Amino acid sequence: MDIVSNSNVGVSTHLDGVLSNCKPIYILPRDNIAKTVVSPSMQVAERVDIMMGFFSSSSFAEIAPGLAAFLNNSDESLRLIISPYVSEEDQQALRGSSCNSMSIATSSIEKLIPDTKSLETHTLECLAWLISNGRLCVKVVLMPNALFHSKVWLFYESDFVATLHGSANMTKTGIKGNREQLSLDRNWRSSESNERCKILKYEFKKLWLGNDPECVTVELPQAIERKILQDFKGERQPTEDDYMRLWHRYHGFDKRPLDVEELLEREKSKHFKLPEWLVYQSGEYAHQEKAINAWFCADKRGILEMCTGSGKTLTALTAAQLLYEESRPLLIVITAPYNVLVSQWCEEIKQFCIEPINLTTLKGHDERKQALTDVKRRLSRGVVDCEVVVVSNKTFCDKNFQFLIKEVPGKKLLIADECHNLGMAGFIQDPPHFFEYRLGLSATPVRQYDDEGTDKLFSYFGETCFRFSLSDAIGKCLTPYKYYVDLVDLNNEEMLEWYRLTGLIRKQSWKFTSNEIDDQLKTLLLKRRKILETAEFKISTLENLISGSNLKNLQYTLIYTTDKDSNQIDGVNSLLRSKGISYHQITANETSNPKLTNSILERFQAGELQVLTAKRVLDEGVNVPQIMQAYILASTTVKRQWVQRRGRLLRKCNEIGKDYAVIHDLVVLPRIEGSRIKIDDDDAKKIVDDELDRVWEFSKLSENAAEPGGPYEIVEKMRKLIGK
Repeated sequence: MDIVSNSNVGVSTHLDGVLSNCKPIYILPRDNIAKTVVSPSMQVAERVDIMMGFFSSSSFAEIAPGLAAFLNNSDESLRLIISPYVSEEDQQALRGSSCNSMSIATSSIEKLIPDTKSLETHTLECLAWLISNGRLCVKVVLMPNALFHSKVWLFYESDFVATLHGSANMTKTGIKGNREQLSLDRNWRSSESNERCKILKYEFKKLWLGNDPECVTVELPQAIERKILQDFKGERQPTEDDYMRLWHRYHGFDKRPLDVEELLEREKSKHFKLPEWLVYQSGEYAHQEKAINAWFCADKRGILEMCTGSGKTLTALTAAQLLYEESRPLLIVITAPYNVLVSQWCEEIKQFCIEPINLTTLKGHDERKQALTDVKRRLSRGVVDCEVVVVSNKTFCDKNFQFLIKEVPGKKLLIADECHNLGMAGFIQDPPHFFEYRLGLSATPVRQYDDEGTDKLFSYFGETCFRFSLSDAIGKCLTPYKYYVDLVDLNNEEMLEWYRLTGLIRKQSWKFTSNEIDDQLKTLLLKRRKILETAEFKISTLENLISGSNLKNLQYTLIYTTDKDSNQIDGVNSLLRSKGISYHQITANETSNPKLTNSILERFQAGELQVLTAKRVLDEGVNVPQIMQAYILASTTVKRQWVQRRGRLLRKCNEIGKDYAVIHDLVVLPRIEGSRIKIDDDDAKKIVDDELDRVWEFSKLSENAAEPGGPYEIVEKMRKLIGK
């Protein structure tokens, strides 16, 4: 955002409105900070983050109006980072909320929240209610020989941030009784205020994610379980013995003094290692060991061409761990084309006892720079001997990011998921050559229609060193499938438009032979292709198909729609609503919000949602093994998409008893005249050939390929229609 020099220029927000007359510094208890800054800010804030050395629920009485308004107006949770020193009374409330054993019913406590006076009176009950209902998220910070003693409030409204920071704790005496001072910064007021707000935002995020090398961030349930929380009276300053005792307790020591060697060994055991449950050398995933060996034999550079569902992620992480055993310190950078894939990688990495740094959760160059600076410091000082950074392709191709990675000492491994996406000019023209080790992953590394991009991709990563195709995987690590081709007609209007566009294309047919296809001709070709993808009768055909089954039992179903016209997915959604089928769409709008995407997928996997409707975004990488059947209403001519979609559907899922998958492919061809389809130009023939290619590709590995009326018969029928 643009930072303005004063509050009267270019700023029009609720936060600016309530803080417009506020002072830059407040002296307590003379100034009523709760009434003038905290409560007004909470009343209009979309999100509130707090870091406090000492916290007490008694502070709720002082900020009650603001807290009550925030709980009513915002869907966000209040996030609070505290030291482990909490009063015994508050500890009891926290423990009660954690195990849901409160003596007061939730329904009665809910009545307290809008009622400011009740909130002031029943602070302990409110603390328990906030925790148990997810409206207050608490994490505890430990240091080995010092106290976490920050005092920071952060109030957010869109890109606008106000911070209150100084010496006052979040206790009744801290806010109302003690002699304290607090400074107020607003990032829209000046560049200096903006810089202070950015620093405090980053420090909160770093602590919240557990990325501060000088501290340990503990989730509240874990802090309660390990008895990390300690009573304090009157904010007594803890001694060094207090710090050390809690540090030992967190790390599992019962005695003091600290055995440094033992602590180092315990920390070492948390470092990058293979999960105990992982079996990659035998059984249905024995191909993973062969892939790893092939990559090592290729001097640790190359591409693993492995079909979707064959375990590319685990194969790559296993290879990385084996490399780590022989080459330390090691920096691992993993890049993926979409944020949802980045999140998925991070979850997989955690199973290898290492905490990845997800750069997609950090906003802007400054936060990413600080995170990578911390990585450099930890590796340089020997605090750790392995770091994993996960980024999107967009960030990975940024030269500033590459410069920061280059400055990190030690060996570096690059893992590129769906590496064919990096064949674009922005990467292959000047790729980062400082990665000693390079591993590309793709079911289809060859870039269709782009020989130059493919060649340069192979030149950078190395040639394909291992292949494991769908035919290799089906029956081993992938389930068999049945494939049905459902032919769909064009309606009269669509057919007339097809012929109109064909006539316009025919007039420019000379451009095909002279290889002078311009934008005008490309537009005509795309419009004609769109007719096939968006054909109206696809919706009615889908209705007939799903109506043939028990709709209540319809489950774990995926419907792919075109990304060229939103009317199709809207029509599918409307159809599902009319049938009383529970569904949710997954489009770019949903995947731009990782929290929402995860929630949708979790509901689908749990069986709460029967159907997912998708526009392209589920083509690459997303792991939803529960999918049992799919309806493909639209497909591009890119073979990669076919391979990925099929592999997406064939992942095993023993939890739901998935023995096989079912694929319905809705195929539209130009209207048949006599015994042949009318082919008016080479491109029309190519469209039909492309449809045939996909149908044949899906047919030849299907279980029902040779059955009467099965896909082989449809293929032969289609070939005869075009005289092929």
